[in-house]
Amino acid sequence: MERIGQLSILRRYPVKSMAGEDLEEARVSFAGLIGDRVFAFIDNRNRSNFPWMTARQGRELILFRPRFLEAPKIEEENPDPASYAVEVSTPEREVFRMGDSRFTRYLEERFDRSLRLRFSERCQTDARPVSVLGLSTASALSKEVGLDLNTRRFRANFYVRWDNDQPYYEDELIGSELQIGDDVTLQVVKKNERCVMINLDPETATPAPAVLQNVALRHQGCLGVYGAVLREGVVRINNPVYLV
Repeated sequence: MERIGQLSILRRYPVKSMAGEDLEEARVSFAGLIGDRVFAFIDNRNRSNFPWMTARQGRELILFRPRFLEAPKIEEENPDPASYAVEVSTPEREVFRMGDSRFTRYLEERFDRSLRLRFSERCQTDARPVSVLGLSTASALSKEVGLDLNTRRFRANFYVRWDNDQPYYEDELIGSELQIGDDVTLQVVKKNERCVMINLDPETATPAPAVLQNVALRHQGCLGVYGAVLREGVVRINNPVYLV
C-alpha cells in the first residue's frame, strides 16, 4: 500500500440537508457513516424520483443544526434504532426533537410544503454511501471563484489532505481502492455531480451562483468523489489514507 494522504475532517449529517457535525471518530458500515442522514423529510407533493425536502427548495434548511442527544457508540456495529435521539436547533434557536409532530408542522409552515418525516438506519444519501473531497480541491476552487469557500458548503463525509497537495487529485482515483486507518476500505466509484447546494454559504444560506457556474464550466459539473464501502470499521481524524 502507498500512503497518499491524511483524513483531516470527518463529518456526518444527522438530518438530510441540515447542518452537519464534525467528529473525532466514527464507525463506517456498508451503508455509510453510522448516524449519517438517518432522518430526512419527504415533500408529499413531489412525485419525482427525488422526493426529498432539501435546501434546493428552502435554502434556510441548511441553517438548522441537529445533534445527537446520545451519539451512536462506535463499538456498536448495529446500534439500536431507539438510540437515534436527535434534537434540532432552528436559526432562531428554538429547539425541537426529531419525531415531534410539532417540528414537522413548524417546517411545513415555514417552507409552505406538505412534509413527512422518514427514518432509516441506512444513510439516505443521493448516490453512494460516502463522499470524499480533497482540501486542496476546496482551496483551488476558492481561488477560481474568488471567494473564501468554507469546506462545509460541500457536505462531504471525508475531507482528505493529499500528500501531493494536488487539486482535484481525487478525480484520478476513480476505480481505485482506498484504506482509511487500519480498518475501512472504500472503492472510489464516481465523481460527485453537484447542484445548487454548493452555492449556499453554510453560515448564512446566502447564495453565490458563481460557485456552481464555475464547477459546471470548468469541472463538468462535478466536485469530489463518491465511494462504496468494501470493508467496515472505525475511522478517526488524522488517520492515514492509503492507495491499496
